[in-house]
Amino acid sequence: MWIFKGALFLLLLFALVYFFVTNSGQSVDINFFGKAYLGISIYWVVVISFLLGFATSFVLAAFREFKFHRVIGRLKKDALAKDREIGDLRTLPLKSISVDDQGNSSAGDD
Repeated sequence: MWIFKGALFLLLLFALVYFFVTNSGQSVDINFFGKAYLGISIYWVVVISFLLGFATSFVLAAFREFKFHRVIGRLKKDALAKDREIGDLRTLPLKSISVDDQGNSSAGDD
């Protein structure tokens, strides 16, 4: 699987380099929140768009990761409490149960 991801990354990298080389002389005009930016190289538009997308994805992934770590910590704490409870139950003495003629049971120490 990692070979496929690496090959896909290299393919995208080569496509991006090819795009930059073939469009190195291109410039665009951008209107951003009412302000006009004239003659911006398309290289910078692509790089800044990529960085903004990467930063957004990183922040969202970080929030999800922190949430998962919090849930994992809570589950580990619950598992330890249950392990302690099982250990305590294993150390309890066993009691015998006697059944009388009418089918009633009573616990008693033998």
